[in-house]
Amino acid sequence: MRWLMSVALFCSFVAKADDAVIRGAILGINPQIEIVSITPVAETPLFEVALTTGERLYATASGSHFVAGDLYQIASGGVLNLTDIGRRLDRMGLLSELNDSELVVFSPSGPVTHQLTVFTDIDCGFCRKLHEEINDLLDAGIQVRYVAFPRSGPNTPSFEKYVSVVCGQDPQTLMTDAKAGAIPPKATCANTVKAQFELGQRLGISGTPTLIFPNGQLVPGYLPADELINRLNQSGS
Repeated sequence: MRWLMSVALFCSFVAKADDAVIRGAILGINPQIEIVSITPVAETPLFEVALTTGERLYATASGSHFVAGDLYQIASGGVLNLTDIGRRLDRMGLLSELNDSELVVFSPSGPVTHQLTVFTDIDCGFCRKLHEEINDLLDAGIQVRYVAFPRSGPNTPSFEKYVSVVCGQDPQTLMTDAKAGAIPPKATCANTVKAQFELGQRLGISGTPTLIFPNGQLVPGYLPADELINRLNQSGS
């Protein structure tokens, strides 16, 4: 058993050494790069370098070579995009920071079959088109969680409109009316609209609507309700 412990300690030491070498090599290219983690990729000589931007690099242990792009694994069940799996896990981790009480949530009257997170802008045309089909989604058992992403940013009319919806007496009705073109009565309160917008930026979201499935899959843009329901069913989420 002692030799097993020695091997484990040696491997841990090597991994830490590689971490320091790779980190130094990448920061030598650009000291402004912010590294979240450096982890070995199983069954390869590569290390995955996760950045705060959500990007991933793959470097050799010496740090002398690296690849920017997706890494695929040929498995018995087909081809796996290891990079996308990592991105999905990152999204799921970030979305776990959300509190439903701070969002505008539309829930079905019956059992919830799927939960859909939507980064939305009240003044976005395709966001409004998606909301026109909200009842079809609810009838299919899909809970829709709207996360604020007014594209114009804080301290703009779209942003203030979103705050008024969140702070109103009936956010669901106010959201429906606002997406139909009504101006919500001005209201203010302690809210997380800015934090939600910043979360969208951390996720690399630049347009709306942006849909995120429970398994972390990101789908940019509008999908018709029937296609969206099918995609959610196929995702197994």
